Amino acid sequence: MTEVSPLADAIRLFWLSGLNDVSGRCHKELKGWINDEKFQVYTAPDATSFTLSVSESLPLLEAYAAEINRISVASNETMASILTAPPLKKSTAWLIIQTYYAAFFAAHSITRLLGTSCLPLEPAQLRSITKISKLFGQEPASPIGGGLYAITFDPTKKEIQAHQLKSMKAGPHEAFWKMFCERLDLISSEILKSSSLTTTTAQDAAEKLSEIRGNLGFNSLAQGAWLSTVRNRVNYDQSWSTWYPYAQRHKYYDDLIRHVNDWELDPLEIDLGSHQGKDLRRFQATCNAIMALSRVVTEDMAQRCSAGKSFHDFGSLAFRRICRGVPAR
Repeated sequence: MTEVSPLADAIRLFWLSGLNDVSGRCHKELKGWINDEKFQVYTAPDATSFTLSVSESLPLLEAYAAEINRISVASNETMASILTAPPLKKSTAWLIIQTYYAAFFAAHSITRLLGTSCLPLEPAQLRSITKISKLFGQEPASPIGGGLYAITFDPTKKEIQAHQLKSMKAGPHEAFWKMFCERLDLISSEILKSSSLTTTTAQDAAEKLSEIRGNLGFNSLAQGAWLSTVRNRVNYDQSWSTWYPYAQRHKYYDDLIRHVNDWELDPLEIDLGSHQGKDLRRFQATCNAIMALSRVVTEDMAQRCSAGKSFHDFGSLAFRRICRGVPAR
């Protein structure tokens, strides 16, 4: 077993219970699982929330695994496609945009590893939930609304709790980052209360998560949408002179290429605090820390599969082996 980051040690306390024992290739995601209608409804849904009960946890855990693999591979592949020797040496716009999306995907993977999938529900899923609700005498008083939902599985209760984050008309990225920040706040607090961690590990882990959380709310964006704001301004407003003619380009931009692969570091080693006056370095370091956190948690979970080859070995870990030229196993 390879050495594990202390931050991964701390996060292990919050894994979706049973997910580490999911093995093999998983294909059907949560939308497909809902469409199969193998759940029960004992409380009438309302317009923005519902509760589903299950008899068997494994198919649902496999659905989470399938989503984790898809989205973590997207994060890894996005970083692998960044040109570290761009044809135009001063061009940094696509580096910023790609780094954002890789971190966004990684954050989605993290929340699923912890039991919450954030995804848009479409009419097919809403019809299935409504159909089963009626069969159990729990017809919704008003139609269940579509949009972005946080769907959390509690294996102990064998229940899914789902609540709408935003309607389809609102910004899904901002809604997700708000939810992600709330999860970081909760985990940071719980880590410090843990009796199973050393004081040093608990303090270091909580501090790093708090630093990530602080940067997500940088520049008075308390809801945690700073990364999204930077991406939008670079992508749509061509801000920070990241596009030609680079009139107000800062010298520190030259460092961005050098730090592209910092997400391969232990997240505790990534400096998040010494970037005053260097917004794009703060942005990059925060994205790298989120990606590094996703990576170390994935690697840790893969090592702790007791039922064959971990599902992670068919997802981002398989992709990383390809990038390193390691033969399939």
